Amino acid sequence: VHRGNRHHVAFGYGVHQCLGQNLARAELEIAFSTLFRRIPTLRVAVPVDDLPYKHGNLAYGIHELPVTW
Repeated sequence: VHRGNRHHVAFGYGVHQCLGQNLARAELEIAFSTLFRRIPTLRVAVPVDDLPYKHGNLAYGIHELPVTW
């Protein structure tokens, strides 16, 4: 109860594994497979090396992902 905040968004491991990780993974699998099935020509519109990444934030990732179809 008195432990400080952890600054990560990982799913953890072993007994500390997140209970919602399987739901989150299932949701992503359903969303991506539906998206790619409905728009089969969907692709990234710029070279991957040109994608703007977020650094120094709680969650690492990209700012935007331009696509075309």
